[in-house]
Amino acid sequence: MKAKGKSRRRKASGISLVMIWTVGTLFFGLVLILASIPLVSKPAQRATGEDTVDTSGITVNVSASLADDRTLTVFIRLPMDRADIIDPRVKVVMPGHQMTVPANVLSAGPGAFQASAILPMPGQWEVQVSIGDDVIRLPVDANPAGL
Repeated sequence: MKAKGKSRRRKASGISLVMIWTVGTLFFGLVLILASIPLVSKPAQRATGEDTVDTSGITVNVSASLADDRTLTVFIRLPMDRADIIDPRVKVVMPGHQMTVPANVLSAGPGAFQASAILPMPGQWEVQVSIGDDVIRLPVDANPAGL
């Protein structure tokens, strides 16, 4: 009878060792899988300003947001019912240093445009949106948060 009891103990402990080994292997595999996934984070965005201007009888809405990596995104909304409006042009300038950064303007749907630029340095910048002969100016503070 003792032999049967010992085999039962071994069998019971054998099952628990297999379960522990399986759970440990699964946990280790999960850790390896999670460690292999690159961490992707989007830089935080902060609003820099918004302005609605009536220029030459056209109401234009311009807003800008700035990421922590100084990527500036400008959103421009024009009335969709006006076919005579030409596409806006965007310049980003740093008046204190007479520096200009090119901005790529893309259509974002009917009456909507998006421009983006990377500001090479912190400081006070200005977004200039030109529609025809009119220029809309929007100040941008590209200083790190808290300064």
